[in-house]
Amino acid sequence: MITNVVPSWAVMACGATLVAILMPPQDFPSGLIGVLAIAVVVAFVLQVAFYRPEGLVSRLSLALTGNVLITALFAVAFVVLSVVD
Repeated sequence: MITNVVPSWAVMACGATLVAILMPPQDFPSGLIGVLAIAVVVAFVLQVAFYRPEGLVSRLSLALTGNVLITALFAVAFVVLSVVD
């Protein structure tokens, strides 16, 4: 079951890392929201297109919960780093 949601987590982590590298600090929140939206769409598309209907809600909730947690971790890191600067 975990292999079904890892791609959306990877999209979220890679996208948030790119936001941290490429965007100015004042644009971090909007960048994270955009990446979260893309990761949610990826999760829906993968689950609907390639996997069985049984357990769809469980897989989607796991994918979305992981994406939100990754977003929260990056947001906390951005706040801590902005205070340090």
